[in-house]
Amino acid sequence: MVSLNLPGAGIYDALIAQAAIKAEVDVLLTLNPNDFRRLGEDVDQLVRLPV
Repeated sequence: MVSLNLPGAGIYDALIAQAAIKAEVDVLLTLNPNDFRRLGEDVDQLVRLPV
């Protein structure tokens, strides 16, 4: 978390993203896509806004 400069709530975003990758989900729905996109390309490919 330190190397990505993720304070506070960013840590929770990283935990959610890691769980999504581990569970091999197809989509990670969020109203805050930028919070997740900063976590890397693997996560960025999963992030979608709900319609």
